[in-house]
Amino acid sequence: MTYLVDTDVLVDFFKHKEPAKGLIEKLSRNTTLALSTLTITELRSGWTSEQADFLLPRLYALCTVVPVTKAIAEQAGKWRQAYKSKGVSLGTPDTVIAATAYLHDYPLLTNNAKDYPMPELTLYSNHSVQSKYTLSGLQVSGR
Repeated sequence: MTYLVDTDVLVDFFKHKEPAKGLIEKLSRNTTLALSTLTITELRSGWTSEQADFLLPRLYALCTVVPVTKAIAEQAGKWRQAYKSKGVSLGTPDTVIAATAYLHDYPLLTNNAKDYPMPELTLYSNHSVQSKYTLSGLQVSGR
């Protein structure tokens, strides 16, 4: 099983905040963790050069990096357009991260489920989980 980790969870992990720290440590022992290239951009924008020099190698050792492909970009654009037509504004980074999870069939590990209203996604949130089924003892919602 591979989980795509959202930026907010990694921010908390690198700040040693629970429950993200414990959850990432647990999942990394038994599963593969992945992240979108956009997550690197979001994380790096919040770090000084010294922090980046220290944290980026640890990030790359922890997670597999999934590049943004044409298919991911197109799916993200479809969702942005579809939700915009309903009066809902979704940010490009969130729709790209969502499309990455969806097209690779990875559950998305996030604390911001509200940013991912797409019913096609499988979300794992360590706070307010509305689970429809359980995978390997972890609560998830979605497909």
